[in-house]
Amino acid sequence: MKRRALLGTITAGLVAPMLCGKAFAQSSNGIKLVIPFPAGGGGDVLGRSPLDALSRNLGKDIWVLNRPGAGGNIGTSYLIDEPQKDASFGYVTNGIMCVNRYLYNNMKFDPLTDLEPVGQISKVGLVMVLNTKAIPGVEDYESLVKYSKSHPGEMFFASSGVGTTSHLAGQFFAMQTGLNLTHVPHAGGAAAMVEVLAGRIPFMIDVAANALPHVKKGSLKAIAVTTGERLESLPNIPTMKEIGLKDYELCAWDGYVVPKGAPKELKDQLSKALVKCRSDQKVIERIKMLGAQPVLSDGAEFAEFIKAEAQKWKTLAESISQAK
Repeated sequence: MKRRALLGTITAGLVAPMLCGKAFAQSSNGIKLVIPFPAGGGGDVLGRSPLDALSRNLGKDIWVLNRPGAGGNIGTSYLIDEPQKDASFGYVTNGIMCVNRYLYNNMKFDPLTDLEPVGQISKVGLVMVLNTKAIPGVEDYESLVKYSKSHPGEMFFASSGVGTTSHLAGQFFAMQTGLNLTHVPHAGGAAAMVEVLAGRIPFMIDVAANALPHVKKGSLKAIAVTTGERLESLPNIPTMKEIGLKDYELCAWDGYVVPKGAPKELKDQLSKALVKCRSDQKVIERIKMLGAQPVLSDGAEFAEFIKAEAQKWKTLAESISQAK
């Protein structure tokens, strides 16, 4: 078993390719962003979140190409093999940079040597959401645990795919509680959320960008968040630690990269343009609305962050593989 990636779903109105800038077609002044996740999913929405401002700061149109599959590996491999390295950059997550290598047998690239960090966009909180109509009597955390204990293997949780952060989060929850849960992977966060909303699968733990719209509509109940502190966007929802899982803390993250061999000038321009977004309140608010914490760092800061995060995600990925 070897697969993994990151992130969920949000508005259906976002389709790819989508251009941020002056025109609605690839132009000689344009640059391509490869997002290796399905259009409309949480990763796609977060990846696009700074693009209007980034485009203005660069003085270039930015158009988006979604190349989903294999936990982000397909799109990332496409970026690395892109012959026009002077006009392309990519969106990455903790799954792509730190997890997939331990979960895929035949990865064709090494993210730490074949990609160069441009800057981090955000840290991403996850939310455990429950459809209270899925199983009679399962309406909160306590009743979910009670039902799961009395029906081992019969409590299902959805994810946006084998190896995605939502899968890791669900397996981590099972490990922390000792519950025998059954994982049901889907082709992206949007597809997974459809099943939870329909009540065919009771719950999932996914990025806030995926879960928030449905919690705010009242379609799903937020049980807990995975971050160390409560999310600003969900101030009344407790953390996993607050509901009794003292060792449960998980925060996804994302950023931009260029493929190895890209001109240094391109990398530096993108990095400076992203850092400049720190002073753009619209970008800050947009990221916060998606349940994420804005970072908007430069390439050097992102490289150090990835290095610091690598061991944690390796340990989690390996422990989950062993559990399976």
